[in-house]
Amino acid sequence: MNRTPWPPVIATGVLLAVSFGTVLYGFSIYVTDSAAGAEFSSSMLSLAYAGSVVASGLLATPLGKWMDRHGARSVAVFGGLLTCAGLVAFSLASSSIALLASWWVIIGPGTAMTYYEPAFVVINQNIPPARRPHALGIVTLIGGLAGAVFIPVIELMNSSLGWRPTVRTLGAAIALIGIGAALLIPRRTAAQAQESVAQHVPLGEILRDRRFVYLTTGLVLGFVAFNGVVAHRVDRFVEAGFAVGLVALLAGGASLVSMPGRFLGPWLGGRRRGIEVLQWFLVVVAIAIALAIPGGAAWLMYGHFILFGLAFGAIVPLRALAMDQWYGRNHYGRRMGIQQSVTLVVGGLGPLAVGVARDLTGGFTAPMIGLLLAAVAGLLFVILAGRVTIQPEPVATDT
Repeated sequence: MNRTPWPPVIATGVLLAVSFGTVLYGFSIYVTDSAAGAEFSSSMLSLAYAGSVVASGLLATPLGKWMDRHGARSVAVFGGLLTCAGLVAFSLASSSIALLASWWVIIGPGTAMTYYEPAFVVINQNIPPARRPHALGIVTLIGGLAGAVFIPVIELMNSSLGWRPTVRTLGAAIALIGIGAALLIPRRTAAQAQESVAQHVPLGEILRDRRFVYLTTGLVLGFVAFNGVVAHRVDRFVEAGFAVGLVALLAGGASLVSMPGRFLGPWLGGRRRGIEVLQWFLVVVAIAIALAIPGGAAWLMYGHFILFGLAFGAIVPLRALAMDQWYGRNHYGRRMGIQQSVTLVVGGLGPLAVGVARDLTGGFTAPMIGLLLAAVAGLLFVILAGRVTIQPEPVATDT
């Protein structure tokens, strides 16, 4: 391969940014009283969103297996169209059943095809190994713009058009970008598909791989901690006596702080081992969570948002890079899909656990200690994964 095919990398990065911005960050606008929150309860909207995350996680494993054989070209176009259909259904919903169906049955599976996993597979299948850290940095950097761009844009559209036309317009944009991305993603050749079939790895063999099991366990525990912190950190520092406007501003700023980490993480991982650099950033996340436990001093709050933002941005590409360095193209999509399924379905319990613990204890100190313990336990499992010695296994031609 004489040149690096950047167009599909950039196209899938734009697709995931628009999908993330419209669905994940857009939800923070849809749930307000100026949008869908005026017609549906906060609990019902939250249930709709939570169900979509579970649905996305359940689809990740078979989707990864499909992409190993067929590539991500058809996934991009179908994912864009499906997410668009789900958003249109959401915009037309007038009952709780219709609301839940639009998110659980349509939007959730659609986002599984338009978030990070397909983009990682595109990189794995089309970018030379030496350039993959750079490509991962580019994709996650583009994805990191989603919150900063789409939250104000969606709020402006909502104020001008109303939430239903806004959601439909954004859905149409995802569909068009999905089609455009598909045109730029190379087709999977018959020889490549057959090679994937010939290298079939039984599920039992994947689950007996201690590196994979330890890393996945660490990521699940880490995701519990990450989600719990992100969902409740504004409330945590408001409870500690800070103005909600200031805390919200810092939370938004943390997204911008994550930008250097999104590129720095895979850049460092390409020069050392991805699993090793991942451990470094998980240590920083643990320190950031520890700063949120006392929560009363201003320097603790500022330190939390700066460190958490910087480290969190690096973790997503480093996970993909570590898996790439271990397995190359040997059923990369399937392995990533299994990992993603478990991480989303189990790790998504973090916000619920924090909410219940706060109600039981009357404050955020105990829940934050629990999140710190989860983050440290996750770090220990990732360290174990990096220390497992595995005999080299046959892999697909990876040049």
